[in-house]
Amino acid sequence: MTAPNRQRLAVAATVILGILVVAGLMSTRFALRAGETGGPHISPVALDYGQPPADVNLLYVHDPKNPSWLIGFDWSGVPRGTVMFNVNNAASAPDGQLFVVGGDGKGGGGTFFDRLAQSIPGPAAVTGYSPMWADDNRHMCDVSLDQLTLEWKFSTQLPGEAVKQVAVIAREPNAGGQTGIRLASCSFRNDQAILVRTTVSWPSELWVVRTSNGNVLFHNTYSNTAGLANMIASRDSAFIAENSSKSTGQLLGPLAPSTIIRRVSDRSVVATLDPSMGVLAFNSDDSLVLVTTTPWVGGLPTQLAVIDLASGQTLWRYDGPDMFGTVVAQPGGRDFTLALRNPKVDDRLADITIVRADGTASQLPQRYQPTW
Repeated sequence: MTAPNRQRLAVAATVILGILVVAGLMSTRFALRAGETGGPHISPVALDYGQPPADVNLLYVHDPKNPSWLIGFDWSGVPRGTVMFNVNNAASAPDGQLFVVGGDGKGGGGTFFDRLAQSIPGPAAVTGYSPMWADDNRHMCDVSLDQLTLEWKFSTQLPGEAVKQVAVIAREPNAGGQTGIRLASCSFRNDQAILVRTTVSWPSELWVVRTSNGNVLFHNTYSNTAGLANMIASRDSAFIAENSSKSTGQLLGPLAPSTIIRRVSDRSVVATLDPSMGVLAFNSDDSLVLVTTTPWVGGLPTQLAVIDLASGQTLWRYDGPDMFGTVVAQPGGRDFTLALRNPKVDDRLADITIVRADGTASQLPQRYQPTW
């Protein structure tokens, strides 16, 4: 080979090597962005969809390739942004505009983050026995047990501000009692919250209280002979479902003859369902309910339906192989998003299914772990 030919080959090899290096850098940068919670995050496979847009309701799921990264999908199923944490237990508000990380489930503190995963300065987020986002998607509500006084306390908190103790709801009968109080709903728009005491395995008391001052608007007790499995409230605290024990597969003992949906304001019955059906959630305007259509047994496929409350019409039905995991109602809309899990695989991943008010449904492109 002549000297000129060798020189041409050397130049060509140098050019090709340069192209490969640049391509490698570009492929790395595609999955590299400065993390708002602790510097750069590098993953050669996780996709970065950029900064999430403001004022768009987003459904956040963990990226299977990098669980501390969260992908935000809009309610049409389109990825609209990525937020990056250094931990994989961030939970999002229903509209995706706030996050909370941490808390030990016994009154310990957590941290609030904004929509870009920037920590919000201020007191720690209290996460007790049943923390939930209020229907304004801004306040966090909680109920916790004071281990010294054995008092159940209802509290609210706006990120960046101190926890506000709203009311002492009740006392625990004794330190080793088999009871607990949880929040069923917390509405800042209607200024009321619903709390339910469970004794052993049945609902035994219900309180409706003002979120602003803790005034008790309604209190009722239930006998273990009522045959109720649980109570599910709408996010605005306007309706409550009393699910028959039969809806959770109980065959012995007291069984309520029907699953009933009541209006909270006057206790009037707005819908009566078969006792084998259980209400799982109300949509945001309380026009639709997600229900199990047969008794719900853990570890087995769950049969589901979305029912129009006014007409009783079934708009959507699911009879597939997966089991129900969790659900979120579309803020300001009428749709649901469900996480449906494979009962044979314990990997926390789920088929994320958007069920629309017109009865149509679609899934996200792969299985994800939801943050809600």
